[in-house]
Amino acid sequence: MARKRRVSLGDVASVVSAGRASESQRTAEVAVLLLVDPTAAPERALALKHAFVPELGTSVVRVGGLDRALVASRRFDAAVVLAGADAAGSQAIAEEVARCGCPVALVVESSLDVRRPQLPETVAALIDVISVASADALASRIATWIVGAAAEKRIALAANFPFCRKAAVSEVVGSCALENAAVGAVQIIPGADFPIMCVNQIRLALDIAACHGQPISVERLADIGGVFGVGLLYRYVARTLVGLVPGVGWLLKGAVGYAGTVATGQALSLRFNPDAPSPRQGVERVRDTITQLSRSAADVARVARGEARPAPAATEPAAQVVEAASALPASQPADDYLTIGQQQ
Repeated sequence: MARKRRVSLGDVASVVSAGRASESQRTAEVAVLLLVDPTAAPERALALKHAFVPELGTSVVRVGGLDRALVASRRFDAAVVLAGADAAGSQAIAEEVARCGCPVALVVESSLDVRRPQLPETVAALIDVISVASADALASRIATWIVGAAAEKRIALAANFPFCRKAAVSEVVGSCALENAAVGAVQIIPGADFPIMCVNQIRLALDIAACHGQPISVERLADIGGVFGVGLLYRYVARTLVGLVPGVGWLLKGAVGYAGTVATGQALSLRFNPDAPSPRQGVERVRDTITQLSRSAADVARVARGEARPAPAATEPAAQVVEAASALPASQPADDYLTIGQQQ
């Protein structure tokens, strides 16, 4: 059977296509409708308003009271209705939005404020009730909802609204990880899994950059190079696992594909996170994943050979731990680590 081991021109074309798709999704227009009950708590209304301040000019955000005219003013990708004292009126507006085919979140302080009317199934499926008492938790709850409700616009939502980025990145990483797990587990042509996984992870890197509002540029070459290098390391770990424990290679390669993709996605996300102390954290996360997978390979091999796992090392006395910790350097130069890309 033919073996495919090298990245082909078709794979390069797939990467170029992925870059275009990421840029198209980043710049896609996203329209959000915010309807606020005038009697809603001011801090909740302000939290909602501040969350939906866009960073790009490709978004449309309409804000108003419980105004039915706004509902029919245009086609929206998602809507949020913030209820106040008039919970019944807010719910009626939310139902009208859903009847227009738009997913809508009805935000209330308590689920007891919501009645359960008989609605057509297609309408009821578009209404989600978000019960949140704290204004601080409002943005994170809405982010999780809107990224799922408008999944086809999740990258555009993340690029425009920073509060959506964590939820959107989690979705794209999880989707790519499951795909790579399937590619590793179901191998039709020997050696074909690496190019496919590598292309998927490059697409993931471009999507994560797009989620953070970063356009396609020469700077993305550093991310692509880092993904390719880390992919080689994961491939080595997968081959080691298969060689040590034959017979369940499909399961082990699927596990490596999933864990490796998740770790790579987390590292790339940290690269664009301005609150991260250092991009080294992302590299360390990848390194720790490789170390854990290597140790797992050794443990699985011992079990397969009928050997007992080594006993854990004895715990050091507290004084020795403190002394050892104080002897460690406060920091290490970044050159000691495999770099994925330089923090901009």
